[in-house]
Amino acid sequence: MSSPTAPGLPDGTVDGPPHSTVDNLLAFLTTSCVSCRDHWGKMGAVALGTAGAAHLVVVTPSRSMEDEPLARSLTPAGAHLHMSSDTWFMYGVGQAGTFVLVRSRADGPPPWSEPGEVLGSAVPSDLGELPELVLGWQRRPDS
Repeated sequence: MSSPTAPGLPDGTVDGPPHSTVDNLLAFLTTSCVSCRDHWGKMGAVALGTAGAAHLVVVTPSRSMEDEPLARSLTPAGAHLHMSSDTWFMYGVGQAGTFVLVRSRADGPPPWSEPGEVLGSAVPSDLGELPELVLGWQRRPDS
């Protein structure tokens, strides 16, 4: 198996850790969920509050079950919208309003197509709690 190459190194190998990781905060929401309405409205602040810590990904059920134009209009700038019921099943999410922090390889598939390492999950009543939760999950000794 050959190593990736990088210019400037005598043996052509990459200097540093073999795989870097990325954290994604998956927000499992629906456009019809009454308790999610407040979450949709505050998601922009959550994206800013976790900007250095995790990428925000809004995960709704599949397009056949959701109002896609509404979901796109509610998704805050800078966040990714992924519409797939399979992702809900993959992470065992049974309640809208669940947030899951997932770590995966930066050079690997996104965590909505292949499961990553779950660092933590919660169903917060107040989204103001999320930045602190995310930092706590990331600081765990086993993460």
